Amino acid sequence: MNIKRNKAKKSISRFPRQHRENRYSLYRLISSLGIFIIIALALIIGVQYFQKLKIEQELAEYEFRLQEYEQRQADLKLEIERLQETDYIEALARERLGLVKPEEVIFQLED
Repeated sequence: MNIKRNKAKKSISRFPRQHRENRYSLYRLISSLGIFIIIALALIIGVQYFQKLKIEQELAEYEFRLQEYEQRQADLKLEIERLQETDYIEALARERLGLVKPEEVIFQLED
């Protein structure tokens, strides 16, 4: 009689065994999908972060180049203004080309 009660208790379950296994499989599937989605999102966020860092670095480099070009442009504008003056042109001709005025005598000393 004891054996019959144990068998009866085993068969009297809230959910049949097959139903419990199906639920367990469903929970495993949902958990696996959730973990996969979390990992995928973490990878996407990581890639986006590194792309942002790369773009910021490129931006800083381009800003530095822009400053250099603006400085060069300012220097060239100053040079253009100075080239409008005859005294500056004369000084350049004397320095770079070695030109002299007709009445001048130049002495060059050799070392």
